[in-house]
Amino acid sequence: MLNRKSLAMWLCIISISAATLLAQEASLSGPISGWVFDSASRSLRPIIGMPGASYLGDPLVAGLDWAAVAPEGNHALALRAGDLYSVRGLQSNPAWTLIEGALPSPGRIAWSADASVAVLTSSAESRLQFVRNLGEGPVAGPPIDLPGRVSALALDRAGERALVGIEAEQEGGLYLVSPDGPPRLLAPLGRPAAIALAANGRDLFVADRASRQIWELRNFREEATPLLFADDGGGVTDAVGLALSRDGRLLFVASQSGKTLDAYALESRSLSSRSALDYEPSLLEPLSGRVLFLLKSRGSGNEPLLVLDTSREPTVYFVPVGRGE
Repeated sequence: MLNRKSLAMWLCIISISAATLLAQEASLSGPISGWVFDSASRSLRPIIGMPGASYLGDPLVAGLDWAAVAPEGNHALALRAGDLYSVRGLQSNPAWTLIEGALPSPGRIAWSADASVAVLTSSAESRLQFVRNLGEGPVAGPPIDLPGRVSALALDRAGERALVGIEAEQEGGLYLVSPDGPPRLLAPLGRPAAIALAANGRDLFVADRASRQIWELRNFREEATPLLFADDGGGVTDAVGLALSRDGRLLFVASQSGKTLDAYALESRSLSSRSALDYEPSLLEPLSGRVLFLLKSRGSGNEPLLVLDTSREPTVYFVPVGRGE
């Protein structure tokens, strides 16, 4: 006989299976540029079509409390009925695996390069957790206590170390966190808001909203040498997102209050271009590899998404909700 917990788990699995069948029955026309979690409909939805001629497709997996999709576009973590699941095969036949011992109420997430490792933070607590082996059988590591509220998060390519921005009066700054030791302060910052890892895997960039500065930290695993990259004199205002171009020549900076997208040339360490946006960006996260980035998720009503395409000249596109809207 099933006990109450087992019965609840089986009912949840049955409801997830039904949602998967609905996803298989949904018709998709055109290429998929990426996947997003749509909080308004509590679902995972595809961006159908190429940038400039795309739209937000119908919900394929619904009834979710929270979800995040890996940049490679075929793997997600999803919270449903209080349980966290690893979901693989978004573009074919989604397979759900329960992650035992995961942090409740996940907030931020960062992925390793191959999406085999993720690092999660709790929205209710100042804690962090590594989740490994996502391709086979997910294993949640022990929670790690942090010195304050998490305001930015990144994970190195191998999934071994997390870079964590902490907003706190006394201990705010950028920290290096690994499973086998306490958090190590790399740089004291007032309001670290965004982190971008360099392609060499040794250096990073971090934006501090308090000082209106962007810092470059070289060799962050060892000495973490800080170099000022740009400040308000160079155009930095209210940075909420950082991303590097695929060729590693440009650093993109999304400014919320200024409603701008700036591109800084890394070689000259100077502002290369500035694009005015119609909406305030809230993030700058990869949608498809290092080419497409989400600048703004959908709000209430039929407000569109904002997507940055860096495949050629950096261009920002609207992604409306539904075909032809």
